[in-house]
This record gives sequence, C-alpha cells and structure tokens, in this order.
Amino acid sequence: MSQPLTNRPYRRRRAAVLAASDVCWLCGHPGATTIDHVIPRSVAPERVADPANMRPAHGVDGCPTCQIKCNQSRGNKSRWSATQKKITNSHDDKITNSRDW
Repeated sequence: MSQPLTNRPYRRRRAAVLAASDVCWLCGHPGATTIDHVIPRSVAPERVADPANMRPAHGVDGCPTCQIKCNQSRGNKSRWSATQKKITNSHDDKITNSRDW
C-alpha cells in the first residue's frame, strides 16, 4: 500500500524539493508548483516519499511559458514528449531539440 500524499513527512519532503528549485524538470521553465515522481507512483509505490524520486513540475495550472500541464501530460509514463523535446529517465538516451543549433 502506498503512503498517503498528505502526511506530514511527505509534505515536508515535497516542500524541500520545491524550495531547492522551481524549474520544471520536464519542460525546463521556472514556476513549478508541484512535484513529479521520476519513477511513477503506480510503478513503484514504495518510492512515493523518496526525495530522490521527486522533481519539480508544473501542475494543474500549467506552465506560464509553454502552457503545458507537464505533470498531468506525462501521466505514469517513463518517457514524456512536449514541444518536440524528448525527456527520458535513461542516461543513455540523447535529448533531441526541435532544430539543430
């Protein structure tokens, strides 16, 4: 059974992650208001409260820059694509951009 997302230790860890950075790990824009689990809760419920599994992300209000609801758009997938950028959980994959620089 997964830990509730409302207990005090979880909320403190979440606040510490957001205090360290508000840059969304999915789109790279500032203003993240929630956290995303790198390994989704549905895949590894035992890692729900693990700070190493938490990253800042834009929530239901969306990103003020790209207007994407990053956390909701990603869902429980391990890979997520937006604006033709590929963000992965694997260090072996390369990040591709929408154009060559």
